Parts: sequence; C-alpha cells; structure tokens
Amino acid sequence: MSARIVRRVRDRWTRGAVLACFAFIVVALPIAAHAEEATKHFDIKAQPLSEALMAFGAQTGAIVMASSELTTGKTSKPVTGQLTVQEALTRMLLGTGLRFETSANGAILIVRATPPSR
Repeated sequence: MSARIVRRVRDRWTRGAVLACFAFIVVALPIAAHAEEATKHFDIKAQPLSEALMAFGAQTGAIVMASSELTTGKTSKPVTGQLTVQEALTRMLLGTGLRFETSANGAILIVRATPPSR
C-alpha cells in the first residue's frame, strides 16, 4: 500500500515538474525571439570590413565569422543609431556583395550574396 502511495505522489510530482518546465519553455521562447529584435545603439564608422565586423562583434557580443578571402579589399558602410542587430549588419554589408546568415548555434556567418536569377 505505501509503495502505491509513494508511486502516485512521485508520478504527480513528475507531471508537475514536466508541466512547469513546459510552461517555462512556452513563456521563454517568445522572450528569446523578442530579444533578437531589441535595438542597440551602434556607432561603427566606415572602415575595412574585417575591422567593422570585429567592432560589431564587440558591440553586440555576437560571434561573427568571415573568411579573409571575402572581406579583403572591402569597406563597410557606417552604422550609427538605434538598430536591431539584423538592421545594423545589413547596413554594414551594403554594397559589399556579401550577406549574413545565422547558424543554429547563433553565430553569424558572412557569405557571398547570391546574384539575382535571370
């Protein structure tokens, strides 16, 4: 009898813990998604693209990966003001023939922009 009571209490506790974790995830996901949309103040001057990307990483805390083959000889556009991370990086890369992608682990990858199809 006591084993049955212990099992029933444990099962209720387990269900409660699982429901609490699920509720936390449901609440936390929209908050995490919204955090990426939050604006930050940027003040990055036009400069060699590799240096601008390092400044961007320093201001955002983001990991930015770019091949020197892609960045050599390219100059960034200046990025100033209250912008989202995506807006700032898009402005910085204007006219470079490059774009960014975000990997599954959150790192930002700088890649060649694909030319428009004809």
